[in-house]
Amino acid sequence: MIIRNVTVIDGLETAPIADAEVVVTDGRFSAIRPAADAPPSTGDGAVFNARGGYLVPGLWESHTHLGGHAYAKPENERTKYVSQLLTDFLDVGVTNVVDLGGPLEVELAARDYRGKATDAAAELFFAGPVFTGVKGWPVLDDPARAPIAYQTDNPDVAYRQVLELADQVDFIKCIYDGEPGAPDKLSLDALKAIVAAAHEKGKKVLVHVHERIDVEEAVASGADGIEHAFRPQDPGSTAEARDVAALLAETNTYYCPTLVTWEQIAHNGEAGYLRQLVDDGFATHDDIPQITGRPIYGREFPRHSARDSHVRFDYAMRTLALMHDVGVKITAGSDVAMLMPSPPVALLRELLLLAKAGLPLPAVLAAGTRHAAQKIGKQATAPGTITVGSVADALLLDADPYADIAHLIDRSHHIGTLRAGRPNWDEGHPRA
Repeated sequence: MIIRNVTVIDGLETAPIADAEVVVTDGRFSAIRPAADAPPSTGDGAVFNARGGYLVPGLWESHTHLGGHAYAKPENERTKYVSQLLTDFLDVGVTNVVDLGGPLEVELAARDYRGKATDAAAELFFAGPVFTGVKGWPVLDDPARAPIAYQTDNPDVAYRQVLELADQVDFIKCIYDGEPGAPDKLSLDALKAIVAAAHEKGKKVLVHVHERIDVEEAVASGADGIEHAFRPQDPGSTAEARDVAALLAETNTYYCPTLVTWEQIAHNGEAGYLRQLVDDGFATHDDIPQITGRPIYGREFPRHSARDSHVRFDYAMRTLALMHDVGVKITAGSDVAMLMPSPPVALLRELLLLAKAGLPLPAVLAAGTRHAAQKIGKQATAPGTITVGSVADALLLDADPYADIAHLIDRSHHIGTLRAGRPNWDEGHPRA
């Protein structure tokens, strides 16, 4: 397939290629060049005229929990539920979804189901059960949640569990959240053992944190990615953020702040927040009754208070730009969708918040594409970019995403997607 009359934004923060020709062969980009350099057409293969559109890498959701959501469904519905979510993600331009923890059997079944399906959907990468302390987050005192985590206080046991799990999953996830020394917090020795075992098997390790000290100890243990914006000791000072930024940049550790998580928990139960989502185009008036009817609506979120979430959200919004400026590789992940119409919409909201936090638009696109792929160790074939040899995942827009974040996240600007070279274009979409 050949795509013509298109501007290519390759996701590497290089200058866009205007009036380009893009060739896709066997599910990968095989040529990307100015139209003036293209050889004469042989008439072989389909040709799509993008009519001045913008081709960007397909988006990545780098932190969600589809398997965990599915576990609330009847057992015979879980696989199809995850599959439908992956279809829904593709419908908003997300070509790859990274699940940060859930029941292994659900995620394996979903991957097997998608491997046999004929319809298009986002690809799923997953961690399986997370590693946490005894009765640690997210299990706590609920035995029904036990399948989503390994609860351990023994480094040797954790090491062996990682070796057994690693061949079945794409990466390893740890919860390093709680009071130091408390049984519900993973011990530092266990965290080090988990990282060592994962790296022995060639797998990345992503670590959920709460405080600055959690970040520092996770990085010292060899973590490849930090999940969630940390809570500062002094919200009025940017000193902690500067110290953490220097550490993450020096060690090339990825940072996924999940801004939309803290925004939602901070404003749970507030009608004004839902009105803001409607005004911003992330929900409709018809979505509101469904959102307010959820059991979690207006109730305290376990482990994370509204006040704590306000602090984490506000501090991250003030300091993410300085983190970017010193070279921290930021990724876009939404985690929860408790006040959003759907998980895919939560990821689009996260991209908007990254822009509002002061990240330049090329950096926002990198957060939602190549950095997410690199975070889980998938950079060998350059996914999340439009480069020769990379998997042909892309989103075609009718306007320049570097001119306005709305051009990337507003679905009215989406012409269609490529998923592993398979096109899903809206031929009747009006072009700018």
